[in-house]
Amino acid sequence: MLSKKVLVSGLLLSVSGLTFANQSCDDTALHEDMSTLKTEMKSLAFDVKKDNYASAEERIDTIITVLRDAREETPYLFEEKGLSGDKLAARQADYQSVIDDTIAAFMALDGALEAKDGSKAKTMLGEIGNLRKKGHRAFKTDC
Repeated sequence: MLSKKVLVSGLLLSVSGLTFANQSCDDTALHEDMSTLKTEMKSLAFDVKKDNYASAEERIDTIITVLRDAREETPYLFEEKGLSGDKLAARQADYQSVIDDTIAAFMALDGALEAKDGSKAKTMLGEIGNLRKKGHRAFKTDC
């Protein structure tokens, strides 16, 4: 009977260990930044759709600040793959380039909002969505 208890206990510890290991990518500053961006982007899209440009411009300021913070982070995927040295530096540069392109797109969106150009703003939201997809395909890990 003791061996069954030991076996079950070992199995439970193994499963719980895997659960805790998978949570580590959710506990990063970058994950927190991306969660904030997701929330702000939903509200931004709604503001643009409703022609609430003043509120949208405030959200863009918040988004750009979060993106600048996220630019300095290292994606968990790089850690998961064990990248180091030149490989890590090259992938980090690629990541930062996508973030820089995204910041530039948000600045262009901000310009469209200042000009009250709803058509251009919606086009820029589409471009931002494409950059988001590009970044997620290249740098997001499955947690």
